Amino acid sequence: MNPYTPPGYPQATVASPTRTPFLLAAVGAWLAAAYWAALTLLIGVGAVMGSLSGVQIILPVVLVVLYVLRGTQLFKGDPNAARRILWLHGVGGVVAIVQVISGGGLFAILQGIKVAIHVFGGVTAYLAQRSLTRVPNWQG
Repeated sequence: MNPYTPPGYPQATVASPTRTPFLLAAVGAWLAAAYWAALTLLIGVGAVMGSLSGVQIILPVVLVVLYVLRGTQLFKGDPNAARRILWLHGVGGVVAIVQVISGGGLFAILQGIKVAIHVFGGVTAYLAQRSLTRVPNWQG
């Protein structure tokens, strides 16, 4: 109760944002990091066997670091991380969809898993971002 408002005047109540969307967005980021870590491991095995170049491991390592970093920031409740991870999931999802269309077999299945991870992560990041911009309720 605000002591500076007259009796009977409607009091503003602002619902505090729930942590659940941020926790789910963090899980989505960590799932994407786990996917990229597994892919990095496969690329590393291919590089050791000589069928792939070692340079191809750089981008997956950077993506693992970015997803883990954003997931940790989301877990702590950083609202800016929700916007940043939304971009990562958006670009990753579009690239995965293009690769599903152009590939086949096991490659398409792996990319389908990646699309599902990016959809989950993108939706939860959007919900986390939206949970901070809700209009406060007025009681009358």
